[in-house]
Amino acid sequence: MWWAVVVTYGIIPVLDLLLGKVVTRFTIDEQARLVRDPMLRMIPWLCAGVWLVTLAWAMRQVEQVMLLPLWQVAGFVVSLGVVGGILAINVGHELIQRNNKVERFLGGVLLATVGYGVFKVEHVRGHHLRMATFDDPATARLNESAYGFVPRAIIGTYLHAWRLESDRLSRVGKTGFASIFHNEALRWSLLSLACAGAAFTVAGGAGLVVFLVAGLVSIIELELVDYVEHYGLTRTTDANGKLEAVRYEHSWDYSGWLTNALLINLQRHSDHHAHGGRPFGALNSHPEAPQLPASYAAMLVAALIPPLYRRLIHPRLLARKRISF
Repeated sequence: MWWAVVVTYGIIPVLDLLLGKVVTRFTIDEQARLVRDPMLRMIPWLCAGVWLVTLAWAMRQVEQVMLLPLWQVAGFVVSLGVVGGILAINVGHELIQRNNKVERFLGGVLLATVGYGVFKVEHVRGHHLRMATFDDPATARLNESAYGFVPRAIIGTYLHAWRLESDRLSRVGKTGFASIFHNEALRWSLLSLACAGAAFTVAGGAGLVVFLVAGLVSIIELELVDYVEHYGLTRTTDANGKLEAVRYEHSWDYSGWLTNALLINLQRHSDHHAHGGRPFGALNSHPEAPQLPASYAAMLVAALIPPLYRRLIHPRLLARKRISF
């Protein structure tokens, strides 16, 4: 029942170290070809299908699972959440930034299946504009622990998504009851409620609890990734108060071949932020970006031990003159 956790956070990081790194520097022509590659474009769709089938299958298994000892039930729920963080949130994150409406919609659906559809609103229109600033709930501040960051990031994502939609609707003159039908944050929240209702219909109260707790595990996993991606990195302002543009140095990268293959190049994060609409297959590695000492999975585990995480990361920030002691 705990196998997804063991594989993701135990076996994969070791294999990633053994298999080594791959640094890609595609030319503009190569990137254009990769953007058009039909197989690369279909990979997120295949992952989406696998997740939706997995979630449906899991709900059908709840009645059987509840007959097992509590520690195995817990493993089932946590494993489902870990897989949801990878196949629903990570893949949804890729799709919501595509230039195709259908793909963006599918990305929103995936996020809604773990109760985080508002991420579609806040990530594209909030995080990408405010990353590496104190206004961004998804940017971990220097010396902020993961235990303080994760609740702040989740609450901030929900609140800012609703504020973004409220401001957008006000600008186009949609207020009051009429605005409800045009509120994207509300629509994704309602879809999450519908998914919760479906879980209850299929597996009763136990199914509802499994759905909600597994979704929370997925969300926490995402925010731990956010913690690792931007920890301690900030953009500066000039004498006139103008914020510097997003650069490669504002995101942590890692070039481990296996983890990038499994996470559709999420660890090439600096290129993703510099070119937000660029599909995963065309993302470049950037050695000039700050480099993590290990893959995301290993760093997420380290983040749960704040003194260890600071010992690993602060010397790298110091070497880049991003902090001083």
